[in-house]
Amino acid sequence: MNPTDKYRLIQDIYFSLQTRHNAEGIINILNEYGIDSIPTKTYNQDSIKKLLQQTENTKIIKIADDLNLVIPPTKTNKGTTHKKEQKPLQKVFISHSHHDKKIVESFVLLLQNIGIPSENIFCSSLEGYGTPLGKDFINDIKSQLNEDVLVFFMLSEHFYKSPMCLIELGAVWIQTKEHISVTIPPFEFKQMKGVFQHFKGMTIDDEKNLDMLKETLESKFNIPHQSSLVWSPKREMSMRNIKYLLPTNNDV
Repeated sequence: MNPTDKYRLIQDIYFSLQTRHNAEGIINILNEYGIDSIPTKTYNQDSIKKLLQQTENTKIIKIADDLNLVIPPTKTNKGTTHKKEQKPLQKVFISHSHHDKKIVESFVLLLQNIGIPSENIFCSSLEGYGTPLGKDFINDIKSQLNEDVLVFFMLSEHFYKSPMCLIELGAVWIQTKEHISVTIPPFEFKQMKGVFQHFKGMTIDDEKNLDMLKETLESKFNIPHQSSLVWSPKREMSMRNIKYLLPTNNDV
């Protein structure tokens, strides 16, 4: 595994683990794979990634395999072999409640600022991003879903109360492999139910999560890397818009 592939896989591993574990919990999991750490050291995102960078490839691949992540092909004496091959994703599908339309719109703009073309984003509640007039809504949703699609679940109290979101969940679970849960505060990770507990996850108003999302999308969609000087103003603008639109506990 070359350094670039390893870096991308480490991004996915951390993105997946941080959904349900704090830094101490992640370190404990890595210890179970024989990855030694300093017990007295205070770990954060950067130090955990550095620890993974120093870990041999076989252990990284084992962790990724157990997390059901897409693993890049590896070179052997007999050629390129691995049961999972990595290829760039093509589209984004955003599953959400129409009650969260405003904040989802800001999220779509964030994805475009990262480098996802608007024509590659399906979002049913936004004009130009959803089902055209005259087409069957349910069949159109199903036609959008395949193994080349990354699905974002925009999780809120409204999402769990929406019959259409649950219909989309069933179709997504059968037809796609790449999923990311995005919690909309005041909704929290601990409130996630069912299959969402197994997806990579992020909080929509967390700066570090947005940085990780950018790196993940650059990897999965082969998007040219943006330097921090270019990306930071876009991230800050998105953060301001998102925080302004977040509901209060009384709104849910």
